[in-house]
Amino acid sequence: MYAINHAATALLIKKKVPTAPMILLLVSVQLIELFWVLFNYLGWEHYSISGGKVHLDFLPYSHSVFGAVVAALISFAIINWGYKNRKLAIAIAIGVLSHIVIDMIFHEKDIQLSPFSATPVWGLGILDYPWLNFALEFLYGLFCWWYFKGSKALLAVIVIFNITDLPLMLGGGDSLKPFEQHPFILPTIILFQILITWYFIWRYSRNTKTA
Repeated sequence: MYAINHAATALLIKKKVPTAPMILLLVSVQLIELFWVLFNYLGWEHYSISGGKVHLDFLPYSHSVFGAVVAALISFAIINWGYKNRKLAIAIAIGVLSHIVIDMIFHEKDIQLSPFSATPVWGLGILDYPWLNFALEFLYGLFCWWYFKGSKALLAVIVIFNITDLPLMLGGGDSLKPFEQHPFILPTIILFQILITWYFIWRYSRNTKTA
């Protein structure tokens, strides 16, 4: 799933926990992806290009089920014990776990149980079918907006960002050569998407009543 719809997941949690700061929810739903960006920069994880497609074929630390659970537990502990807010701690932990659950639906079979075992791996491979992927992500983003009862401006943000993701979804062949020649480009694009979608979701969700 692309950045805008992971960010939209924060709207679902915000609706259930109105007192939760939106910026913390946005960080939580993308924490695993931030680790992926960092680990790619460090060379600990990597992707490959083959068959005209991008394959996220080595992400056992950031995107394993074990890694996600550990990240969720640490996040819970920091909020629960550091800030004495159990309800917020649960919301943040759910946000962290939501990322790996959603990615197990959309990714190829590249989500490992843990970094210590190459099998089993999960992923329904929806990313291999760009138009289906676009339709499901678009509908998911709309659902998040509807459930949150967001503004028209927030709806426009979700629609526009989903549409602008189409070139990445449909890209293949020679258009992927820059990623192959310069591996830092893809994590940089994803980092930029995370940051900009954080801003717009935060900006246009502020004036919506969530209770």
